[in-house]
Amino acid sequence: MAFSDLHLNTMDRYKPAILLLLVAVSVILEAVVHHAMGIEVVYSHFFYIPVVLGAIWYGKKGVLVAVFLAAVYAGDYYLINGVVHTDAVMRALMFVVVAFVIGMVMDYIHREQEQVMTQMANAALGGGTSGGFRGNLGELKAKLRSSVNVKRLKEEGDIGGLIGALGHRDAAIQYEAAEALGVLKEPSAVTPLMTALTGDRYSGVRWKAAEALARIGGPAVEPLVGALGHSDEDVRWKAAIALGEIGDARAIPPLVALLEDQDRFVQSRAAYSLGQFGNAALSPLLLVLEAGSPAARRGAAIALGKVGDPAVMEPLLSALLDPDEGVRSAVIETLAGLGEGVHSRVLAHIRGLSPGERDRVFQSLREATNPRFIEGFLPVLSMADEDAKAVILSLVRQGGSGEQGGKDPAPGG
Repeated sequence: MAFSDLHLNTMDRYKPAILLLLVAVSVILEAVVHHAMGIEVVYSHFFYIPVVLGAIWYGKKGVLVAVFLAAVYAGDYYLINGVVHTDAVMRALMFVVVAFVIGMVMDYIHREQEQVMTQMANAALGGGTSGGFRGNLGELKAKLRSSVNVKRLKEEGDIGGLIGALGHRDAAIQYEAAEALGVLKEPSAVTPLMTALTGDRYSGVRWKAAEALARIGGPAVEPLVGALGHSDEDVRWKAAIALGEIGDARAIPPLVALLEDQDRFVQSRAAYSLGQFGNAALSPLLLVLEAGSPAARRGAAIALGKVGDPAVMEPLLSALLDPDEGVRSAVIETLAGLGEGVHSRVLAHIRGLSPGERDRVFQSLREATNPRFIEGFLPVLSMADEDAKAVILSLVRQGGSGEQGGKDPAPGG
């Protein structure tokens, strides 16, 4: 926060009760420890807890707590001894002195804070058009206080205050406000959150705004879809991730279109988000894998691996013959993530190919960047024909897996 606000914290409502409880405990200690047990000094140190808290919370007004406890202590001392000795008077007086000094310091801090608030408010009101605020000085000062106390605004469900904090010049406050609006899932916050996402903001604020919009859900879908065409790639991929989190089917066609994006990272985030939709995105992704541009086919291959439906296996195997090297690489990486059974399916697929097609698949395997995927063929190598077996064993040797220790694996698994 730009500055602290000692008047606005979550304990405000509990301060009187806490002080009363501590004072009550102090009186009980006085009655039991001093009066009944005859201990005069050590227990009274506890009195400083309510004395100090009262001064911090209420300034010089907190001296009343110290005066009350000093009177209780001195009065009980008199009842026991018939006289109040100098050392007892000094201990009682020390309660008041400590409270008075702390109270003066806290009052000074409060006055300085109020002066800063007044200067800020006067500047805003004097600027006329700078903040667009209409109202008196006190109202604006209250608004300034609330804008930096996001936690309190969140607890109170103050949407207007949080939206105001979202426009604060301090990026940390913007971040906290965006997070709070997401937790509250307030539809009316969609427009200011979109402004935070698409505006000239810190990347962290943009990310938190996108996350908040994803939490709000349905009301944010259309604005987020619009942001997929933003000139800033940072906005496009964050909007894509948010749409994937929401999972509304309205976002599928524009996300499929985003697979054509000129930025490779945006393409990959669009593919990741489409994978979040599961079977709902299966049909359009299969169409793109078959007839889209190379960039779109590559993204579709990645997304299909995240869909998790058995129906993706055959189209992906067919895509091993794609004329584009980048698409074939994406297919290999996707197949590597499909888990158990994929290696036997690949070997069975290879058996049915023509010599030219087999050579293309072998080339794709040679270009695979995941050595563990190649090693996964070893347990089912008996299913491979001689050509496929030779290629796979050669690739395993070249991979130099730590588990193999650089030794040739036994043929046939």
